[in-house]
Amino acid sequence: MKVQAYQIAAILGSLLLMAAGLLRMSHSGNPKELVIAILYFFANLLIFCL
Repeated sequence: MKVQAYQIAAILGSLLLMAAGLLRMSHSGNPKELVIAILYFFANLLIFCL
């Protein structure tokens, strides 16, 4: 399986979204931010890597 450049960009973007969700959760104390970040991560993986 060959990995394309846009797939690497999608994974990096997803990881940044998860990191942003963690930071927002740590500031707001709302676990919903983390759940949304995880959902974005999996959605990007499904859209760009499958």
